Parts: sequence; C-alpha cells; structure tokens
Amino acid sequence: MVYYEHLARSFAHTQLESGGTFPMTKQDILIIHGTDYKEMAKQILTRADVAALIGDRDKQVALKPNLASANSPSTGATTHPQLLAGTIEYLQEHGFHQISVIEGAWVGDRTDLAARAAGCDKVCRAYNVPFYDLQKDSWKEYDAQGMNIRLCDRAAAADYIINMPVLKGHCQTLITCALKNNKGLLPNMEKRRFHTLGLHRPIAHLNTLIPDSFILVDNICGDLDFEEGRKSRGYEPGAGLPGPGAL
Repeated sequence: MVYYEHLARSFAHTQLESGGTFPMTKQDILIIHGTDYKEMAKQILTRADVAALIGDRDKQVALKPNLASANSPSTGATTHPQLLAGTIEYLQEHGFHQISVIEGAWVGDRTDLAARAAGCDKVCRAYNVPFYDLQKDSWKEYDAQGMNIRLCDRAAAADYIINMPVLKGHCQTLITCALKNNKGLLPNMEKRRFHTLGLHRPIAHLNTLIPDSFILVDNICGDLDFEEGRKSRGYEPGAGLPGPGAL
C-alpha cells in the first residue's frame, strides 16, 4: 500500500489522492509510505513533477546518494539502491540522458567500496549511468557568501542535483540529512577542515554554492542514533531491510 501526505507551510498533514502532480514550492514536503521502494521514488518524483522542474532534457542531472561509508543500506547508514534505480528510471523515461551519480565517501573510507556495499555500482551498470568518485575528482575554490570553500568540479558542473540523503542521527550535528549530505561533494581536505570549523557554519555556507534542486530523503530504516548505522529500525545483520518505509 502507498499513500501520500502533504506537509503544507502550516505543517498541517493532508493525505493526497494518488496520481497526477502537485505544484510544489520550496516550503512543501511530500511523504510516501510503502514497501516498493523503487516505485515509491518514481511516484514521489511524478507527484512533484520533477521533469518539469528540470526542464531542458539536455541538462546535466547529478544524483547525490549517501555513500559515506562501506555499509549496506540495511544498517541504516547508506541510501537504498532501489531509490537510485527509481530515480534513474523516472529521468530516463522522461527523456533525460545526461544523468550521473556523484559521491565521495568520508575520509578514511573508499567511495568504490561504499558504492559496492550499498549496491549503487550495480544500479549504475544496469542503467548505463556513470558513477563519479569525487575523492578522485579535481576541485576549485569558490566564495560561498563570505567563506572560501573547495568544491569538486563534477558537482559544480551539474545543472540540477537530486540530493538523496538518509535521515539519520549524528554525533556532532544531532541530525544528518539534506544539507549535510552535500559534504560528500567536497575533496577530502575540505571535509577535514569542515570538522575543525564545527560543521554547522561551513555546511550553511556550502549550501549557498550547491542549492539542492530536489531532495529525496531515504527514511526507510535510517539509524536515528548514529551516522555509521548498525542501530537502524529493525536492523539485524544479514536480515535485509525492514518492510514498510517512507520517503
């Protein structure tokens, strides 16, 4: 079963009928519940009419999952591959052909291992979409409204970014989700610097450089206590993901 909710500017909950599109503003949040994660992603994107928001089919659309560490999505640490698959399918079905997946794991882990652990590499191969390891990318320094920030070139070149964070707890910021997920767009040296600065202020400045075009939050089984996972709702080693989830 799938159902929608719309969180309006007043934060009142209104269940939406399935089908059709919803004229979203930046203050609007759509929530979908169910067990078919790929279809849920496609339905949210359809409801928000993301194809119309992007516009030109020749734009470079970058998907930014959370692959901070080499952990399975069942741990509550990384983005579920079926959300990635659903998003790519939606974009390809609507005629977009400049699609890529971009991410850089946190310092101390390897992006390729994180992509493999999360199943992201298989999804990219299945849909013939390139995956770019931003730990190996070049970068430039930009003025982010009063703070100089080094940003990877693949991120800077994107015309439209679909940010795909996992809703998780965090030991320093209490919560990690949409804004903090963009830290994966930085070279490792800049990630280290962000931590020395306390995360909050530099993350705010970073998001003046990379305003997320659309945010698709994975709330299937995110670990609400710790960003590295292993305490996710219903997690058991080797047992896979719990059934019902939300985006």
